[in-house]
Amino acid sequence: MHIKVLIPCVDKSLDQVKELASFLQIDSDAIFLDQNGQDSKQSFGLNGHTIEVIMTIKRGVSMARNMLIKNAQCDVGLFIDDDCVLAPGYVAAIEKAYSEFPKAEAIRFNTIRTYWNPVNAHATKDRKAKFSDLSSFGMWGLSFRPEAFLSKGIFFDEHLGMPNYLYNGEDSVFLFDLCKKSEEVYLSSFYICEVKETKKSTWFEQFDKRYFVTKGYVYTHLYGINWPFALARMYLKYHKDYKMKYPLVRKYAALGHAMYKEHFYEEPKDD
Repeated sequence: MHIKVLIPCVDKSLDQVKELASFLQIDSDAIFLDQNGQDSKQSFGLNGHTIEVIMTIKRGVSMARNMLIKNAQCDVGLFIDDDCVLAPGYVAAIEKAYSEFPKAEAIRFNTIRTYWNPVNAHATKDRKAKFSDLSSFGMWGLSFRPEAFLSKGIFFDEHLGMPNYLYNGEDSVFLFDLCKKSEEVYLSSFYICEVKETKKSTWFEQFDKRYFVTKGYVYTHLYGINWPFALARMYLKYHKDYKMKYPLVRKYAALGHAMYKEHFYEEPKDD
């Protein structure tokens, strides 16, 4: 089985990518998608494996992941970020999981994250997945068959995620679409990587207009006409953190809802 680890990164030199590949403990072929203002390709060897570096002038987390899907050219790709240290034996674990679930088009592996807002919704056994099993995760630890994604048009919404105005929610929308388009998504209890990052979030600034407009857009995609109920549930759970009254939260989210319906992606006016 040909496995490639797929890593988006930003503004790296080739030497930095080489250092990063060693830090991540890559023990298979891999592709780095580097948003560094160039359009070129390079490669180097690491412990008998080929590490490709695709450089692009384009910017955007969703764009980068879509390029990785389109360029994977392997049996199974594994998404991680550039701060995820891979577990020893990850290649054998992927091979084992796909042999146990031969129809699988995607398998989500457990990850360890010990910094701010840790993920604790881990799979305790190998089984079929539904969206609620995946919605609390980021993309690291998701493996997939590129051929299946390409044939079914499973891609990220490039209007979502930094540096767009609609700056988050791209993972939730992608995983929701994945579960709609594929009935062969599974969970593995193997811990495939540990997220080492401890710095401040690269996208979150504060619970402001932009945050709630984005929520309105994302919730419309996820919940359709029930998006206001999802918003109210979120507000009841987190209102102490928001420091914004619900009518204003609802107003901003309604702008995001309208943006989704009208296919509009720039900052909206309040009136």
